[in-house]
Amino acid sequence: MDELIHVISNFLPKANSKNIDITPVNSGLINSTYKVDYKKSVFILQKINQFVFKDPNLIQKNYKEILKQFSVSAYPKKQLEFLETNSNLELLHHNDTFWRMSKFIKGKTYPVCKSLEMAYSAAKSLAEFHLALIGLDYNRINEPIKDFCNFNDRIQQYRESTINGDSLRLKNTQNFMDEIESNLKYIHDYIEIEKDIKKRIIHGDPKVSNFLFDEKTHKVISIIDIDTIMPGSILFDFGDMVRSFANKSYEDSQIKERIFNPDIYNALKEGYLSEANEFLSPIEKESLDLSALTVALIQCIRFLTDYYNLDVYYHVNEPEHNLKRAINQFSFFKELKANLKP
Repeated sequence: MDELIHVISNFLPKANSKNIDITPVNSGLINSTYKVDYKKSVFILQKINQFVFKDPNLIQKNYKEILKQFSVSAYPKKQLEFLETNSNLELLHHNDTFWRMSKFIKGKTYPVCKSLEMAYSAAKSLAEFHLALIGLDYNRINEPIKDFCNFNDRIQQYRESTINGDSLRLKNTQNFMDEIESNLKYIHDYIEIEKDIKKRIIHGDPKVSNFLFDEKTHKVISIIDIDTIMPGSILFDFGDMVRSFANKSYEDSQIKERIFNPDIYNALKEGYLSEANEFLSPIEKESLDLSALTVALIQCIRFLTDYYNLDVYYHVNEPEHNLKRAINQFSFFKELKANLKP
């Protein structure tokens, strides 16, 4: 607690143990996040995970470029406002760690999608995000995580984990590995299509909990995560949104009933195309379904890779956490595949 107070005092010089209240926020899988109440104001404090984000300064530089473009493209959603330290920096470097603090935006986040209205509004908001950034050269945005959208690389990492990973975990999941192997053709098809798609600036992590909603109307107030903004394929963003929003269960849930929600999926496509139809290429429109399948399977592989590597990437609450996440994603993938068959 003393370290947190010291960090906070760099952004709020008069803050001390008597006039602030600190609450951990446990919804994220990567960074360590805290809600800070101070003199009737609320802030969000984050310690950036440097295992995942090798250069935290790059994240803030990317976001500044985004904000400049938003200011000239009339992007309608609220944006994060970061506080500066006494040295006029948005990032505090403290004991080999990096911290940042932003103003709290009032609204509500959800771990799962609660309504068709939420799905439609979020997908429309993501398309607005893409549209607003079309005028910004993607070369001005740096990749915060090397090869994040490189699916060839994801498969290679997975294969390496099946050779060098924990032997007991590998032995106990052999049948699961065989199932995954039989479906990798979807990822290879996506990789081929992606060669004919232009790069754009994407969000990189448009899951349910990264959208801030009005609690009454279920309309999006803000897209609140900035860390994975990068050059890439819009198909990745749409697919990642689907795998999060159209899943009825929590990401690590092991419920037995069906978890894919086809109505939510249709609302996502309708909402996204309501804004994106004018700027998507024909091949992008035709590949939306494939992107949803592919990203779900890729996320399954990412969780399983981390499981075999003894959980070095994602926060886990118990030893089988990443395996449960991987099984959930694969169940979603299989139901989505069955739903999309003519």
